[in-house]
Amino acid sequence: MRSAYSRKRILGVVLVDVAMIILSFLVAYFVRFSWILPTDRGVPGILAYSHVLFVIVPVFLWFFREARLYEPARHVRRIEEIFLVIKSVTYAVIVLTAATFFYRDYTYSRLGLLILWFFACALISAGRYGVIQWEYVRRRQKKDITEVLIIGAGQNAHRLIRWAKNNPHYGLEVVGVLARDPANIGKHLEDVPIVGLAAEWEAWIDKLQPGRVVLLDPDFSRETVTELVVTCEDRMIEFKIGADTHGLIARNVGVEYISNIPLLGFKPLPLDDPWNRFVKRSFDLVLATVAGIVFLPFGAGIAALIKMTDRGPVFYRQERIGRDGKTFGLLKFRTMKVDAEKETGPVWAKKNDERRTRFGEFLRRTNLDEVPQLWNIIRGDMSLVGPRPERPHFVNQFREVVPRYMARHKIKSGLTGWAQVHGLRGDTSIHDRVKYDLYYTENWSLLLDIEIMVMTLFAFKNAY
Repeated sequence: MRSAYSRKRILGVVLVDVAMIILSFLVAYFVRFSWILPTDRGVPGILAYSHVLFVIVPVFLWFFREARLYEPARHVRRIEEIFLVIKSVTYAVIVLTAATFFYRDYTYSRLGLLILWFFACALISAGRYGVIQWEYVRRRQKKDITEVLIIGAGQNAHRLIRWAKNNPHYGLEVVGVLARDPANIGKHLEDVPIVGLAAEWEAWIDKLQPGRVVLLDPDFSRETVTELVVTCEDRMIEFKIGADTHGLIARNVGVEYISNIPLLGFKPLPLDDPWNRFVKRSFDLVLATVAGIVFLPFGAGIAALIKMTDRGPVFYRQERIGRDGKTFGLLKFRTMKVDAEKETGPVWAKKNDERRTRFGEFLRRTNLDEVPQLWNIIRGDMSLVGPRPERPHFVNQFREVVPRYMARHKIKSGLTGWAQVHGLRGDTSIHDRVKYDLYYTENWSLLLDIEIMVMTLFAFKNAY
């Protein structure tokens, strides 16, 4: 059964972590006392010194558990996994270093702990990477696969099937879909057959015997859902229900108990934490200042070319909506003709837009028109990474038709963003863009910011 495999997998990961912790300790011991800085007091015996492993291993594993590194099903990218390992190892070493100030019965080298930190980050990350690659290979060979039956043939079913096909290493294989309309039987959803009717779910569960049933049909009654849950439990089948039927539920949903009543609501965002805001702001300020100084000579050249080719203003200031719905003046190098929207009013930029100047077309294609927003970042109007700010005219339109559109304004707008590096910019789906923006707001980390900035350098689908 899948649950039995999950338990074995977690045990295997724990054993690999323990092995890498011990190996890191031994390497750090020999580096500290035999290679870099031998001590004048002699080398402590390895057996006596190794007694500290009875403390080091549990402390490391506790921090790994707190970082949720031992959850049965974790759909995270490898770089996120490694970042969590480094973060947990850092906390563990800080705690162990602090403990050496209070424990006097035996002298442990604090330099040795620093060396341990380096090798633990490298070796534990390597061990986990090896486990992940081993799982990827097995699942691509159709081993340790969970067969999934989807009830419902809407857009969420399309997305789930597409995700499973694009991420085979997570071990989910959709074997069939049940739909409400009899006319859909025999058709395919992303190459997966629609095998029968949603009303016949029990017969199809018995026939296909999937490892997981996913209910994505919002029209199932409460009584039917309860019956479906009981049936899956009786047959030892994992059951999931799609809660995002109206685009309202997000990854950061949490449960709060008042008396004995469970209440669903949104958990605080990572950037609601003052420390995270301070880290992000410091990161923005340093990088934007350095980038601004480096770009200054090039900016002067661009300004001269704008004046020479069009003779109009160099900069264009446009009102945008930022954090908490507040307006600010966004700066850009001017790429459109003067008074380009005088007759049309606010409109989206489009391909082969006749309002662009000749040099402005080059600036927009290379994104160089956005560089003056470094000043917006230094001022605190924007961040290097975040949802792209929109004009009030369009915000008022989108908030009426796009669920949770205004939730993207809970953090500062960005020069680049998670949606933009996935090609969602210019005249693209605002619904998809909002989903990517909300993912970013709910999963922010400094590593994700760095990843997005690196991806921005290779995102060649730019604005019109």
